[in-house]
Amino acid sequence: MSKLKNYINNNKYWFTVGLILLLSLCCCAYFIHSEYIIYTLWAILIIPVIYLLIFYTEKMFYLTCFLIPFSRELREFIPTTTVSFSIPSEPMLAGIMLLFLLIVIMQDWYPKILAQHKISLVFYLYIFWLLITSITSTMPLVSFKFLIAKLCFIVPAYFFFSALLHKDLHKASTFFLCYATSLAVVVCITTYKHIMLADVRKVAYWVMSPYYNDHTAYGAVLAFFVPVLALLPFVKSLPIWKKRLSVILLVPIILGLYLSFSRAAWLSVACSLGLYIFICLRIKFKYLLLALIVFGGVFFAFQDMLIHQLHKNSTDAEAGDLTAQIQSITNISTDASNVERLNRWSSAIDMFKEKPFLGFGPGTFQFQYAPYQNANLKTVITTNAGDGGNAHSEYLGALSESGLFGMLIIIVLVFGVIIIGIKTIWVTDVNAIKYYATMAVLALTSYFIHGILNNFLDTDKLAIPVFGAMAIIVACNVRQKIQMNRNREEVE
Repeated sequence: MSKLKNYINNNKYWFTVGLILLLSLCCCAYFIHSEYIIYTLWAILIIPVIYLLIFYTEKMFYLTCFLIPFSRELREFIPTTTVSFSIPSEPMLAGIMLLFLLIVIMQDWYPKILAQHKISLVFYLYIFWLLITSITSTMPLVSFKFLIAKLCFIVPAYFFFSALLHKDLHKASTFFLCYATSLAVVVCITTYKHIMLADVRKVAYWVMSPYYNDHTAYGAVLAFFVPVLALLPFVKSLPIWKKRLSVILLVPIILGLYLSFSRAAWLSVACSLGLYIFICLRIKFKYLLLALIVFGGVFFAFQDMLIHQLHKNSTDAEAGDLTAQIQSITNISTDASNVERLNRWSSAIDMFKEKPFLGFGPGTFQFQYAPYQNANLKTVITTNAGDGGNAHSEYLGALSESGLFGMLIIIVLVFGVIIIGIKTIWVTDVNAIKYYATMAVLALTSYFIHGILNNFLDTDKLAIPVFGAMAIIVACNVRQKIQMNRNREEVE
């Protein structure tokens, strides 16, 4: 037995390759015997994927990021399937997650300074609460599928990627550019379809399909990458070709953002620009908090008058020009998209009132909200079956599915990572740390402002860049602490 163990240890490479081939041959034999010939091709194609996963895990992660914008739902290829996920990205993410967890368990590889970081602790709490609410869910199978999907996003994009950044912070640029390059290709394809179909505005709601399911998700990811690509050239130690590539990619990204006609995306970019001014002016948090409290107080004090004025706004998004699009954001009387969003929010709040502590279960909103719809808020796009999708809010969706505590965890995570990021920016004098943290903070701000109106963290298209940006902030914060400790030791 000892000789066998020594042989395996000395020939790990060939032993692993042989195991992969044997597993693939077994799968091929089973599919041929069962007359599922098409699956035999998949079994053959998976050989190089598993090889890359085991021996080139980091490159596999970047390849996955590159492929995410091109990924398609499985049901598009197999309409009869009852299971749907994005291929090839989600299976690749699942493989990275499993391999990473295996390495951490067997080799205790993960840096403790990252594992014990405040944001990591919030993630542990978030995953734990998802597990608890999945057990108590009204639809446990749906909730556990949701939990597994979340783990496939969080573990590779946050935990694995933060470990890579701990070794080399410039891997943040590789991560961003891999996704942004393929996203720019999708934008070019979508823009070409826009030109061919002539009516730019009317087709804007679906023309990005099949790569993104609607214009809001498409707009959200474009808005996310605008500050990233705008700031990457200012990282002094970045190779010149990466700087030039970021400038080149920024052009189609901005064009795609405009042509997405996503009002929430436009608003989120404006908010991230406002935060950038706040960071540059180094305004203290207490003043920002005071401004938010005053704004909230004014809203609640004059809410009846404000709501009355909003009902008087009849500007429709269908009007066409940019001014009308912006004005229609506050139209809650005739704009079907806005009214339907209020319908989902109302449903989420009523669901919360029924199950305030544990919620209905992660991922269950779309299956449970039908009876809670408000008759006064139904529109032409409302479905009586209540099968029209999610809660259109990261926060209210969590409130209805995981209760008050679930929503509070999301809020703590959002504000925690942004505050830590801003403090890191203000304290550091290292150019790379400052700009990587800034672009991550602005990108996350863009998404989480957008998250008030929509929720997409249950898809790999948005979850991977969002959780990856969080990993970048944590890595910047850790590196800044290490730098400060070194400076303190040198002074002493």
